[in-house]
Amino acid sequence: MVDRAPAGHARGYRAPPTRRPHQSRPCPARGLARPFRARRGGRDHAVFLPLGALCLHPHSLASKTLSMPKLHLIGNAHLDPVWLWRWQEGCAEAIGTCWAAIDRLEEGEGFVFTKGEALIYLWIERYEPALFERIAHYVREGRWKIVNGWWIQPDCNVPSGESVIRQALYGKRYFAEKFGVEVPTGYNVDSFGHPNTFPMLLAHTGSTTYTFMRPGPHEMDLPGELFTWASPDGSEVTAFRIQDAYNTSKRSTPLPEKIDAHYAHQARHGHDFMCFYGVGNHGGAPTIENIEEIENRIRAGEALEFSHPEKFFAEVDTSALPRVESALQFHAIGCYAVASSLKTLNRKAESILEQAESAAAIAHLAAGVPYPREEFEELWRILLFNQFHDTLGGTSLESACVDSERDLAGVIADAEILLNAAVRRLDGTISAPRDPLDATFVVMNFAATPIDTLLEAEPWVDKDVTTPRSLLDETGASLPFQYIDPHGKTTGLQRIAFRIAVPAFGYRVLRFAADAETGLLPPPVGFGRPHDGDLLFETPAYRLRLDPETGAIAELIDRANGMTILTGGHEAIIVDDPTDTWSHGIDRFGMTGTRMTLEAVTLLEDGPVRKSLVVTARHGASVLETQIVLPADPALPVELRVRLDWREKRHLLRLAYPVAGTAFDYEMPAGFDTHPDDGREIAGQRWVRASRAEGAVAIVNDAKYSYAAEDGTLFITAVRAPVYAHHDPIPLEPGAHYTHMDQGPQRFTVWLKAGPALTRTDAARLADALNKPLVTTPHVARGGTLPHAGRWLPADAEGGILTTLKAAEDGAGLVLRAIDLEGAGGTIAVAGASLPIPARGLLTARLAEGLSASDGLER
Repeated sequence: MVDRAPAGHARGYRAPPTRRPHQSRPCPARGLARPFRARRGGRDHAVFLPLGALCLHPHSLASKTLSMPKLHLIGNAHLDPVWLWRWQEGCAEAIGTCWAAIDRLEEGEGFVFTKGEALIYLWIERYEPALFERIAHYVREGRWKIVNGWWIQPDCNVPSGESVIRQALYGKRYFAEKFGVEVPTGYNVDSFGHPNTFPMLLAHTGSTTYTFMRPGPHEMDLPGELFTWASPDGSEVTAFRIQDAYNTSKRSTPLPEKIDAHYAHQARHGHDFMCFYGVGNHGGAPTIENIEEIENRIRAGEALEFSHPEKFFAEVDTSALPRVESALQFHAIGCYAVASSLKTLNRKAESILEQAESAAAIAHLAAGVPYPREEFEELWRILLFNQFHDTLGGTSLESACVDSERDLAGVIADAEILLNAAVRRLDGTISAPRDPLDATFVVMNFAATPIDTLLEAEPWVDKDVTTPRSLLDETGASLPFQYIDPHGKTTGLQRIAFRIAVPAFGYRVLRFAADAETGLLPPPVGFGRPHDGDLLFETPAYRLRLDPETGAIAELIDRANGMTILTGGHEAIIVDDPTDTWSHGIDRFGMTGTRMTLEAVTLLEDGPVRKSLVVTARHGASVLETQIVLPADPALPVELRVRLDWREKRHLLRLAYPVAGTAFDYEMPAGFDTHPDDGREIAGQRWVRASRAEGAVAIVNDAKYSYAAEDGTLFITAVRAPVYAHHDPIPLEPGAHYTHMDQGPQRFTVWLKAGPALTRTDAARLADALNKPLVTTPHVARGGTLPHAGRWLPADAEGGILTTLKAAEDGAGLVLRAIDLEGAGGTIAVAGASLPIPARGLLTARLAEGLSASDGLER
């Protein structure tokens, strides 16, 4: 993202094979001195060597008496398929870049080229087959080296753990099928940060090493640029941080100076080093001049060679590396609160794909329906492409963001089709409705965890408003319910809310039945009235008081356990934000600013199941409307359903939740990380758990990824409004026309739950219930035999949490995944068999003849 090369290839990229004679040149840095670390008597000493000593002729006396570290020159061409251009241009540049690399390979015999990202190869295979054949030739020859093995270089903080696994699953399967190669070298050189669970995810998907660049030395101190990187479960990879960028161009450090700088890095660290060269970002590839520079130095006896990351990691001494057990963060904190629509669509696409896969796997198991593996893979590939770091990070052109919105919406729509197909077949496994006159429907759970929630449904009663009705469960027992605000305002629509618990991969059949004795008549479709009285609202479970000035939650108390959940919470604070799209150069935003003011309160619903009110707050043209849902049952969370119409520019919106937390656990891909309340911005996922003296509070959401905590208060950074693709140090000129991000309406939901023994697993289950909600569908099938409640697949986790169910890629059985969030390990039990979940770890299991351990590549 920094030091971008000009558009197009530099002159000479597609030169004919004939090369002009090489001219040897002396080592340009002879006579300078630099320190080389040596060990003497158990202590480190700085021995100053003439720089010329690092440019040794192979027959010199020094070369025979001193073993020097080797500099591995990594020829590459980093390509952003989307950034300051749309994907169509990225596709064209991928083809042009790889042709340029082929030209360099055919002009000589020493040069080695490195390229990753399966999507790039797929484009070439489809649109430039002759190029694809040349690439395959040089892969076989060992001079075109495939790295990464992932579908794309994604943002590494926003995608779920399942998405990260799919990057490797589909990418590495592609490379194995097309080129017959395994790819052990993890490689995300342009991504903005790397969570603490990544060594585990890398190791779980067949990677033993990892190359990255961000955060740079000015953003995070490391004990070395080559180190052992470990996850909390103990998984390890050998990691290397690139110095001085992954590319070379006339606008960045030229290669001669870069090589000399890397000699200094070698001397300082005392081991082999990688030096990356080649025009990149908008494609490019190494130039003729680059290759001649390296060849001249090789002839002059310098200890360097054309190489690739896999060779470097195989040769470098890793016997006594420093160990890093933390996340590698952060480079660009602003990326996680921009492009709200992309973040929301990404979350929904991930969730609905996983639900649809679970449903299809169960339908295959229970009804013998063919599993649509190819359709799922295609949808995952589209999602993975749109998780590219400049796309999901929101740092691309507005037109590129619109492209991604359309892609992700299409993934959601197509996943809904696959989900519906499975739902219909599963409905057919259940015995017929008891009474065809009842509005009978099935509630299905395709999350991998049990869900106990306040569910809304709209059973079709043919606009009958004169018949009292009761809600009956599978045994005929009456369930408490209340009529709530229907989504449509046509006479006779009846929307109801009720509490229901459904096991993982289970179902329940309910009837909305006529009941003249104890049934309830529906109210008119118009709900809500202005509330002008005391701003205190209570149910048997919760007590809520609103601030009369701001509309924030002045106090929220759990009446069952006496815990104060919030004091002064869900307060909207508008903070000045003059930073660029990435928010380069900072690690935190401001915490203070202008507070929105209360405009209106509407009491929407008040019944035996829940009470809900709509609170409207405003600042200028920006409006925050929150429907607060207070359940009557203390086992259920408080819901905050937010509609935000954002009109501020170069400002951000903080939502404050004063929970008196002393430590904050943030969901990360396939795990969590704990951070203090020091004000730094944290990229997290669906849930945050705040620990405090008398228990913990869970804050979960369905769309947001940017958080900070200070003095016991959690802040959700809900939205920012920088200029699209604005990169420092380019100034914004007063009076010039700019398009600002995230203008207009958006929706998201926050759930709050406190408890004296609330665990991370509890928080994750709440997040599943919100993001992978129960599915309701009319029960219309007639040919099934199963009872009106049950489980299609008995699968549970003790001490851990199941996250995934899908069919195996090779068609042999089902695949399940589980993680441990508590640190003690756990067990999954499926159909009478069990396997252990490692402490703080990840388990992939295959259910075929029996239950056996596997990995993310399903081996």
